[in-house]
This record gives sequence, structure tokens and C-alpha cells, in this order.
Amino acid sequence: RKVSYFFGVIPPVCPMWYVLTLVGAILGSAIPPEFALDFALPITFIAMIAPMLRSLPHLSAATVAVVMALVCAPLPLNLGLLVAALLGMMTGAQVELFVERRKLKLKQEAA
Repeated sequence: RKVSYFFGVIPPVCPMWYVLTLVGAILGSAIPPEFALDFALPITFIAMIAPMLRSLPHLSAATVAVVMALVCAPLPLNLGLLVAALLGMMTGAQVELFVERRKLKLKQEAA
């Protein structure tokens, strides 16, 4: 079954892989050298994370984490990233509690 699965998956994936690799190579040469990875890396992470930001707790956690990462960047030993992650998670948890309490309060008022 595994072999037939892989042979079934390869035909639609491989041609797109080759085409998009060629497109990336052509368009990648158009990016100025001063951007290099400083440009590509954040765009990659934004493209991976943005679709997951669907609720208010997720948005608030991401916003606080990004802002605090920028504010805490001068901390030694790259501790700013850890502080930002911790504050983002705490914010997301608190906003989620707030949203749940508000929903419960609205249900009680409606009843």
C-alpha cells in the first residue's frame, strides 16, 4: 500500500515542484542581494503563521510576541525572544479566558 500511495502522490506533486523551483530560481535572482535571507526568512515565517491566526487570542498572542521581540531584542543571550514568546503565550491565554467568560456572561444574560 505504501508503494502505491507514493506512486499516486508523485505525479501531481513532482511537476509542480520542478516548475515552482524554476520560478523561484528565476524570481530569486531578481531580489537585490542586500535583502538576501533578511528578506526571505521573515516572509517564509509570515506565510506559514498567518493562516493560523483566526481568533482574537491567536492574533493578540502573535501581536504581543512580535512587539515584545522587537522591544526586548537588545537583551543579552537572545533572551528577548524567550521573553517575547512567554509574554505572547500569557497574553493569548488571558484573552482566551476573557473571551470564554464573555461568552458565558452573554449566555447567562440571554437566559
